[in-house]
Amino acid sequence: MGFWSFYFFAKIGAFCAGFIGLHLWQNLAFALFVALPTGGRRWLRIAKQIVAVPVGIALAYYDSWLPPWRRIVAQWDQLSSFSSSYLLELIGRFINPQFVLALFLGLLLYWLLSRKLRLSSFAILALLLAPWLGRLTGAVAPAAPVVAAAGPQAVASSTQDLNAVLDAFHAREQQRKLHIVKPADDNTPFDIILLQICSLAWDDLAYVNAREHQLLSHFDVRFDNFSSAASYSGPAAIRLLRSTCGQSPHEKLYAPAPPECTLMDQLEAAGFTRQWAMNHDGVYGDMRSDIIDRGHVGATLFPLGGLQPMLRAFSGDPYFRDYDVLSAWWKKRLASNAPRVALYYNTGTLHDGNHFLDGSKPNTQESYRRRVQTLFGDIEHFIADINASGRRAVVVMVPEHGANVRGDRLQISGLRELPSPAIALIPVGVRLVGRPQEPTIAVPQPTSLFGLSSLLAGFIASNPYAATAPALSDYVRAVPETEFVAENGETVVMRANGRYWMRGADHKWAEYLP
Repeated sequence: MGFWSFYFFAKIGAFCAGFIGLHLWQNLAFALFVALPTGGRRWLRIAKQIVAVPVGIALAYYDSWLPPWRRIVAQWDQLSSFSSSYLLELIGRFINPQFVLALFLGLLLYWLLSRKLRLSSFAILALLLAPWLGRLTGAVAPAAPVVAAAGPQAVASSTQDLNAVLDAFHAREQQRKLHIVKPADDNTPFDIILLQICSLAWDDLAYVNAREHQLLSHFDVRFDNFSSAASYSGPAAIRLLRSTCGQSPHEKLYAPAPPECTLMDQLEAAGFTRQWAMNHDGVYGDMRSDIIDRGHVGATLFPLGGLQPMLRAFSGDPYFRDYDVLSAWWKKRLASNAPRVALYYNTGTLHDGNHFLDGSKPNTQESYRRRVQTLFGDIEHFIADINASGRRAVVVMVPEHGANVRGDRLQISGLRELPSPAIALIPVGVRLVGRPQEPTIAVPQPTSLFGLSSLLAGFIASNPYAATAPALSDYVRAVPETEFVAENGETVVMRANGRYWMRGADHKWAEYLP
């Protein structure tokens, strides 16, 4: 087996430390292959290595938490647009100094032991013991009770039961449908402004010490346990724009949606004029198609002509300052005769790889903190403009997903292939501009997009600006709960009994241990 013994020792060490997974039978089969004797024939030894090297690389990739190759191939047009500097930055994020040091020390120990011992047998034995070693080190969690489909007090402990929990979740969500009623003509009109922000999660805010930003305390309602259900922009936009129905499985996002499931269709039927704006062109990732074709936004994109970009993406695309875009839209809104307007606004200011055009080159963490401060300041400025105008508007801040600025053992900073709680638990806030402000109502219950649309439907059905409006807490009390289930492609992360479980393409569940 030779040096391949170290290959397996290194993988088992990385597995026990939680950096990778380990497909036991495939690795055992590969170990037996590289251990096959060649009878001293040089050509056979060379041929075996020619086969073993690419297989070993592919198997190591398969054991990692990196995206499947088919997803990389499918997204090659997007990946090929990365600038060389951004690619170098991403490569640098893969380098974990602790892991590199452990690998070097392990190689040194292997070299010393290989001079005295035949290590191939030990490598195969270590592979056989890997599942037990994983449990011993905590890389593999033992089976534990989880919430079963029968109800919150029932328990289950097997993969079949976890699948049943997920199936029951989707069955319940499929039954959820929301009807937004049309308000009376004499009701005090107000606008609905949806600000969907790319790359903003609670964990990101905590990492850059921005969790206590004053904007978050200025909302009338703040959801502290809100699931975006997604980890990429396109699916997140579709989910928000289809949030008058319950949460659907990821693969159904790309099937046609009935009109009762599309938020903007329902808002138009309730008397709101649909409008749409972004601080980017929406070409990257074909996001325009997701918003127009699958989200039924039903409006012409607000033009950005005359505005100067503030940021440049890794692909070279410009991003404009949010206040510049929103204030330009607001001026046009004030000149409009429409009694009620519903705006869907999408911003990519916080997207990984964006950099300011002022020549500064801060690291990822510093850049993200600065962009958060800029974005939050722009939102506050925009809300102040609405308030000063005397008009009324329900302003909703609802991120698409997090940025994963911190990263974890399973995926590097900026990678969002696995929809972990650090990515999918997002800060959602609602501000009723034009209504006397009360102390913020924090909502700790698990909620998601259907609950947010339910709150908006409640505002439309019972006008919060009317003299006889209910207390804000009454609207919030009626918001339905939704347990945490986040999906991306073939990967599902689900919360059960306070623990997070992940199911990959192999349909096997494991506890998500970042």
